[in-house]
Parts: sequence; C-alpha cells; structure tokens
Amino acid sequence: MRNRLKNNTKIKIISLLSALVLWMYVMAIVNPEDTRLFEDIPVTITNKEELLENDLIVYPESDLVADIYITGKLSDVQKVSEDDIHIYGSINNPMEGNNKLSLKGNITKQVSYEFKSDFIVVRLEKVIYDEEDIKSEITGKFKEDVDTVTLSQDTVNISGPRILIDKVKNVKASVTVDSNEQSIFNQRIRLIPVDTLGKEVKGVTLDVKNINAEIKLLEEKEVPINIQVKDNKVDVSNYEIQPATVIIRGKKELIDTINYINTKKIDLESIGSSNKVDLEIPEGVVINETNITIKPKDTASEIQRLIYDSEDVELKNNYDNVELSKLNIPDNINVEVELDDSTDKISKSDIKLYIDLSDGYDSEKKYNIKYDTDLKIKNINIIPSIVG
Repeated sequence: MRNRLKNNTKIKIISLLSALVLWMYVMAIVNPEDTRLFEDIPVTITNKEELLENDLIVYPESDLVADIYITGKLSDVQKVSEDDIHIYGSINNPMEGNNKLSLKGNITKQVSYEFKSDFIVVRLEKVIYDEEDIKSEITGKFKEDVDTVTLSQDTVNISGPRILIDKVKNVKASVTVDSNEQSIFNQRIRLIPVDTLGKEVKGVTLDVKNINAEIKLLEEKEVPINIQVKDNKVDVSNYEIQPATVIIRGKKELIDTINYINTKKIDLESIGSSNKVDLEIPEGVVINETNITIKPKDTASEIQRLIYDSEDVELKNNYDNVELSKLNIPDNINVEVELDDSTDKISKSDIKLYIDLSDGYDSEKKYNIKYDTDLKIKNINIIPSIVG
C-alpha cells in the first residue's frame, strides 16, 4: 500500500512539472493572441481652444469616458494597464447642441485596439455673457432696524451656459444683521446668482464673487408724549401719563423733524383709574410702545400739567402778519410745571406761551415756544417746545 501511495505522489509531481513546462513552451514559443476589454477610460478633447473661441463649452459637465478592446500577444496584453491607454478626439464643426466626438487611441505597448463605439455624443452649450442687478437681502436678529444698505456696486457680470444664464433672475447679496451696537458698519458680502424662486443657480461664473456693503441702522431718538384732549377746559393737572417719553426709530432725515408724539384725542371726563391711550405714530416711524397709560396723578406729585390750544400761543413781533397755521402748531400743547411751592395750584392764565418772530418768518425755519410767567417755577417742560 505504501509503495502505491509513493508511486501516486511521483505521478502527481511529474504531471505538475509537465504542465509547467507546457505552459512555458506556449508562452515562450507559441504566445497566442489575446483580447482584453478596458471600460470607462477618460477621453480628452483636443480642440478645446477652438470651442472656447466659439464660446462653446461642454454642458452638462460630465466625465467623458469610452470602452476599448486591446488585442495582441498574450504576454503584451497582460502588461497593459489603464495608465498605458490614452483616448482623445476632436469635435469637427462644433455647434450648440449634440456633437460627435471621434475617438482615437494611443497605447504605449505593442498591441492594437478597437473601440466599442468610434465616437461619443457630446452636448455643447453656448457661453452667454450678461450683466445682472445685485439685490440685497437682509437677514438676522436686527434686520428690522436697517435703514439702508449701500453696496459697493449695483451690477455684476456673469457668464455660463445659455441654459443656466436664462434661469438667473438677479444676483443676491445676503446681509446679516445680528447686532445693533454700531449705527453704521461694513460687511463683506458673497454674491449668489438666484432664480425666480430665490434658489442658487450653480455653474454660473461671476466676475466678482464678493463685494462690500455699508449697513446703516435706523436712527433712535427719545421724545416726549404730547397729550391731545377733546376738551382742553378739563383740568388735566390731576392726571399723569406713563411712560412720559418714548423711543422712536426711523430714517435720520425723518427722525430729525420729530420732537414729540401726540396721543389720540382723549376725553378726560371718561378716564377711570387707568386707561390705555393710543399714540399717533407718524408714517415711517417705529415705536415699541404703541400706547400709553393715563391715570389720576399721585397727590404727592409736584408736577402739574396744563394743556393749551394752538390758538393760545401768541405770535410776538409778527411784522409780516404770519398766520398761526403756518407754524404747524399741534391742536394741544402740554406744559408740565414744577413750582418751588408744590402746594400752589396753577392755571393756564398763570403762564403765557408765545413765539418770537422778530427775526422774520421763514417756512424752512423751526421756532421755539417760549413762556412768560410771574410764578416761581422750579422746572417747566413744554411739549412740543419746537414747531415749524
């Protein structure tokens, strides 16, 4: 039995050696033909400069690849790798739309080749150059506080495939305002081409990608409240309002002209222990408080309030006979008075209001409302104190 196993092993070794010798003979002497398929080999367009001269580009952008059969001696074919294969081609008479790219190959090894297809279809799009408006978009915590956004330029040149340029509605400059510590500040803004839905159109080239923006916030100003009453014969000295002043916000040129905020007309006889009174908010002005509270005054208060009609204001030295209505005096003028002796009770006859026109009248000029009195006044506040 052992002899038989030994003989069997010898036979296997002899067979293996015979096969090896036969393979070496075939490879060294016969070396048969073989064919191998290489797939998805990159393709280079050789006349890209010609395409660019004609304002044409490949779109949609994609990797151009082709499949190629390599044929040759088995030993040569086995030595070929993808790095040894170079496929290229040119587009003859290029035009917008589908074009044929005729394929050619270059292989460093001694083999022949054949493509699965002698060409691939390449789509070309016309490159369009256009100018688009830049539109600022304000975002952030304090976006409502923005007065103006001034961009370093209003338009930008864009280019790209016609199909993409046709989608662009404008170029967006997104301004983020998350702080109001500075009334004026600058920000570097990225430009984004967007469609009608506000979505970015990718693949479009801008000649400028970022611009500067100057952000100016709305002006703020604290002004007093001016009570307006339906009947100014009612004694208002026993009432007080809270708050007595409000913060207004708006464009500087508008805020500069506002020195007070009127209440709606109040019927003081119907005022109870506490009532809310709406404010007359000028157009373009933002106020956090849209109403104030009016209530009976604390008896310990030393401030007395009087309300005058516009006709109660005298025009002194009115040499030009200017009509009172030209001075834009409100229907009611509030006068808050604090006397040295808080026990004294005052009336409108104790304090006379007037405007001095000795320098002449000018419709562009503002005028101070002044007062005359024989009382010993500790403090007086006229609302409004400036008209015109």
